[in-house]
Amino acid sequence: MGDYISLLNELLKRVEVKVVGEISELKRASSGHIYFSLKDEETGDVINCVIWNSVYKMCGIELEDGMQVVVSGAADIYRVRGTLTFKVRTVELVGEGALKRAYEELKAKLLKEGLFETEKKRKIPEFPRAVGVITSKKGAAIHDFINNLEKFGLKVYICDSRVEGQEAVKDLLSSIKTMKAKKIDVLVITRGGGSLQSLLAFDNEMLVREIADFPVPVVAGIGHHEDITLSALAADKTLSTPTAAASYLTRGYQKARDDLLYFQESIKNGYENIFYGRVRKFISLFNEIVYFFRQIIDKYKKTEERTRRNLLYMESFIHKKKEEVNSLEQGINSGLQTGLWQTKKKIENISQVISANDPKKQLNLGYAIIKKEGKAVKSTKQVKLEETIQTVLSDGELSSKVKKIKTQKYGQKKQQS
Repeated sequence: MGDYISLLNELLKRVEVKVVGEISELKRASSGHIYFSLKDEETGDVINCVIWNSVYKMCGIELEDGMQVVVSGAADIYRVRGTLTFKVRTVELVGEGALKRAYEELKAKLLKEGLFETEKKRKIPEFPRAVGVITSKKGAAIHDFINNLEKFGLKVYICDSRVEGQEAVKDLLSSIKTMKAKKIDVLVITRGGGSLQSLLAFDNEMLVREIADFPVPVVAGIGHHEDITLSALAADKTLSTPTAAASYLTRGYQKARDDLLYFQESIKNGYENIFYGRVRKFISLFNEIVYFFRQIIDKYKKTEERTRRNLLYMESFIHKKKEEVNSLEQGINSGLQTGLWQTKKKIENISQVISANDPKKQLNLGYAIIKKEGKAVKSTKQVKLEETIQTVLSDGELSSKVKKIKTQKYGQKKQQS
């Protein structure tokens, strides 16, 4: 029998389905697991269900008796009692109204906690180098999104995740855990738009809290329905499409590239203006130089002609003066001889006078020269008592101090001692 039950369970495990019904007889075990019955109102059919505690926390719905839900999962047979139990993997509320009500209740709860406050929003880096992306690789826009990032040299880490319906919650939470281990500057969670049901995973409380507590800024490019998803509200930056998210993340690089192109064009235009300005200046200077040299050539020709005439005149003048000089030379030679003889006689006479008046001869006769500090003393007024004077004699000098001064002028005598 055991083999048969094992075979049945193996077959049942392969059959995953979604079942719609009303919850009844809900019980919570001490372990946190939830046991309940799911009833079909039209047929009255009932199936026993269990949702494990970890799955229940992940579903983000507070289950109650009387709720209309859609559960997904697979059944198996409990060996001890032989009962069939449906093991719930996901739970969704039935109807737009119920989903809307659950959305508003959770939104109010998180708003009260301050989870969506603007002050808590972190600034998205202007120049991110590494970006983590959580999305479905099957999405049409993801390739353009990645290409837009990589063309600016950004390192992109991708986690492939389901993004449709309540089943996506587990994948999204797992992907966030993976991204926490990556060295990234910003995390992007993205997908295209969709209905309230298709975006249900992004209104999951556990996912919203993980986004709010993520270690680096988070960008949500989730698309939106009438009410923006709670995950987008918790993110640091919300954009409507993956393309918009890619443009925002590369805004700094795009601006830098645009600025670079602008400055490049400005520099190019500046150099062109300088170049053509210098060319015009060069042409102007060249024309001035040509004009200047033409003037020089004209002046040179005029000067050359004037110089030629002057040379002819000078040649004639020199010839004439040469004849005059020759004639003058003859007269000078004759006059010079006479003058030299006369000059010789005058020099001889002067020499005799100088020799006769030479002071040294006077010294030999007994006269002396008085000096003070190397200068001849011509008057008693030039010396004072006790000053030292030198007396120059014919054969040497005497040094003495003045002890007495006697002056005499016009027959008068004055004595100082």
